[in-house]
Amino acid sequence: MTFGKLGKRSALATFSSSLLLIMSAALMPYAAYAQKSYQALTNVISLLDSPEQYFDKAILVDGYFVGFHHDALYFSKDHAELRISSYAINVLDDSDTEEGSLSFSPCNGEWVQLSGTFIKAQQPGISYAQGRLVIDSAMLHKNGDICWQRTTPSFLERQK
Repeated sequence: MTFGKLGKRSALATFSSSLLLIMSAALMPYAAYAQKSYQALTNVISLLDSPEQYFDKAILVDGYFVGFHHDALYFSKDHAELRISSYAINVLDDSDTEEGSLSFSPCNGEWVQLSGTFIKAQQPGISYAQGRLVIDSAMLHKNGDICWQRTTPSFLERQK
């Protein structure tokens, strides 16, 4: 079987989307706190494969978060440990202080579900990053606890 440029990613994205929906149904105890309605439940591979489908949408996305120099949500822990950036999306929490950032939260180095708005990268096409996730909150998969929550409006909300 042959695959196009992103064919393997597309096949993996379809499989992982199905698996993600099943997992998320079991891991949604936090849903009552959400004040924002989300337009899509997706995964890192889908965001990398077809970013334009998610631009300017409020989404929920699962992955392994690593906050180090550049915050990123990876498709898996293995990709995160090896820092394979082609299997990661950029994450922006636009915190005012380092201590209040997602990187310094219990989310760092964990499997999480992030909620936020996916936006175009500042210079799409120049780097691997075609988009960034401006997050509103993060939930730990291991126990369903919220490990980070936005306390001030994001720059997107302030622009409205």
